[in-house]
Amino acid sequence: MRIVSNKPLLAKSERSADHPAIFATISARVGSISDNRLGGWYSYRISKAALNMGMKNLSIEWRRSLKDVCVVVMQPGTVDTQLSSPFQGNVANEKLFTPAYSVARLLAVLDSMSAAQSGGFVDWAGESIPW
Repeated sequence: MRIVSNKPLLAKSERSADHPAIFATISARVGSISDNRLGGWYSYRISKAALNMGMKNLSIEWRRSLKDVCVVVMQPGTVDTQLSSPFQGNVANEKLFTPAYSVARLLAVLDSMSAAQSGGFVDWAGESIPW
């Protein structure tokens, strides 16, 4: 994985510990190794776990070279899309989100992030997800 294109932009951004520049990516709870209770979905889980590891690694590296930057992995909840439609049968109505609602929640969480939270994996409500 090679992630370098955003570093120069982040280096030039106005930021502080309380208002860091944010580098975020969307992942899935099923990419959590310690939160895996069902197994299966090998390719999807492995790809998300690899993304999560890459972002965690990036957060460690950038902590040394970019002050006041927050690298975060985000889980948007179960969003009502074609991707999730085959898996919505066991999802409670109040836990199935429209894309607009999910985005609004993720943006609210990002708005509250600090540089000290860099390297985290959080859900749409701002709750930490174990790696």
